[in-house]
Amino acid sequence: MIFRNIIRPILVMVAIAFACTYALTHINRLTEPRIKEQARQKRMRALALVLPGYTVGEEIRETIEGREFGYWEGVRELEENGVKRNARGFAFIATAPGYAERIDTMVGVDEAGVILGISIIGQSETPGLGARCVEVAATETLWDVLSGVPEKGGEVTPWFQEQFRGLSAVSRISILKMGDWGPAIAGELREKNAITALTGATITSEAVVKSIRGGIDLLVTAGKIAPPDEEAAR
Repeated sequence: MIFRNIIRPILVMVAIAFACTYALTHINRLTEPRIKEQARQKRMRALALVLPGYTVGEEIRETIEGREFGYWEGVRELEENGVKRNARGFAFIATAPGYAERIDTMVGVDEAGVILGISIIGQSETPGLGARCVEVAATETLWDVLSGVPEKGGEVTPWFQEQFRGLSAVSRISILKMGDWGPAIAGELREKNAITALTGATITSEAVVKSIRGGIDLLVTAGKIAPPDEEAAR
């Protein structure tokens, strides 16, 4: 009676738990290489976005101020006044805690610390609020949908990320509240070296800006980018 009512159910549960654990362990082993490869491809796509036109080498890892820092260096041939030269660009992954979890952003800058582009590659922010940092506005109109016109191709950068292009990362990036970014306010924001925050998600906006500054400071310390002008950085 005791075996049938108590011991046997316990043994069955133990056997099921062991089988599930064994299966999950093998599934993780099988999927780990694929997950790593997908992550690598995602980084490579992000590098191409933030360092457009640059030939990018392998990741460089250095210990700076007691912290391990990884970055990529790219080279691009430019011609100025009939003279050709190799311009350098740098990319790094900036990380900071957001509203929900940490936000990972691939950032590309030129030799002067001007942002060439950013690509948010990891985030778990609130849908409809902080998650809008990766939201791409639809380009289809109602007529396009009704008439069956296919959506225009090509990769589109989310407006929140696009507004960072051309800003100085070595100077202070201000955060203003001007609604969604667009051509009407782009010029004013550029002059102020500022971005417009995500509505209802200031913490997300601040996290991205803070993480970019942290990575730039390490690049400056490493001697890859000239130190900022103290007055401009305030």
